Amino acid sequence: MNTTRSWFATAATAIAVAVSSASADGVRGTPEAVAAAERLLEQAGGPEAWRNPVFEARERGYLASGQVSQLTIVRDLARPARRLESRTPERTIVEWISPGGGWTRRDGASKTMSAETLAAELQGLRQEPYAIYHRLAVRDPRLRVELREGGALYFFEGDERLLCWFQLAPNGRLLGWGNFYDGAINQHWYGPVADMGDANLPRFGVASNGSFRFEYLGARLTKEPLTSPE
Repeated sequence: MNTTRSWFATAATAIAVAVSSASADGVRGTPEAVAAAERLLEQAGGPEAWRNPVFEARERGYLASGQVSQLTIVRDLARPARRLESRTPERTIVEWISPGGGWTRRDGASKTMSAETLAAELQGLRQEPYAIYHRLAVRDPRLRVELREGGALYFFEGDERLLCWFQLAPNGRLLGWGNFYDGAINQHWYGPVADMGDANLPRFGVASNGSFRFEYLGARLTKEPLTSPE
């Protein structure tokens, strides 16, 4: 037996197994794209924080109507599910969505979501930046990332369905995020990222169509289960 040839064959097999394991462990993409995704996650607070599945954000929203809304939004990034509370001087809205169903309550009057609306809302949750951060943190191999010309970082589901994109400056700083929602481009542009508690988030954001803008006030990441408010 040629021991030299046997050693090279064994080494080649080991390298092939290692490469295969690496491609199956974590987000998929070119080394440049994966590195850009990892830097994006670090900007948002890092993998240790975003491995927690439940994300609570406090925001101030400036609506097209001119009203200012105080928002508390809690998301289960793994399930997914969301509990939203919006308060203005005129109205209080509470909303719940999960794979088991959804409803909206306005000033005490509840309305069940249609199956179509619920499906769209759940898909929207999967496309949000926070869901992407969580999946990067847990090294979800179903996620694929692609770095395109001009600093756009695109994320795809395992079935190659586009989830969303992040716009990055030449130095890697986060500038914006967008997706396709309800048949149209949904683009947000962001201000500087700042420490909001358990996560780093933009100080403010604005929809490119001018329909609304918002400010982040605080963020919490936890393993505490998210439950329906009813």
